[in-house]
Amino acid sequence: MNNAVVSREVDWSAFLARWPLENLANMSLEEYSTAGDQDCFVYWLEARTESLGSIWGGSAFKFGIYSRRDKAKKSNESRYYGPDYAWYAKYGKTEEESFERVRAIIVDIATAARSGELELVDRADLGEAVKWKLAFLY
Repeated sequence: MNNAVVSREVDWSAFLARWPLENLANMSLEEYSTAGDQDCFVYWLEARTESLGSIWGGSAFKFGIYSRRDKAKKSNESRYYGPDYAWYAKYGKTEEESFERVRAIIVDIATAARSGELELVDRADLGEAVKWKLAFLY
């Protein structure tokens, strides 16, 4: 096996060891997304598993909710901006409500992927790149 393949297997195994499907339902918002934290879930998806498929670019809204580094006041009818997090309004009115919804979607995607139900992944209400990267990883 060549080094690139071995390296990718190591990355994949590290992801699954850090974020096993069985633990996703108990993941906290801070574990999911904390600006500057290189061990949070979204950092793992975007950066630490880049060798398994890049999802760089675009907006952090692709994660449904994210920790804000930029604390400037903003307003938008389809997006909410709290002091610490920003999220799509369709997921909830508070960061807690939004995260509960996003986390449930992530658990559904991972569970569906694990059981080979890719049509459920396709219907999941999360950004295309993120949901299919999750499906691949699980």
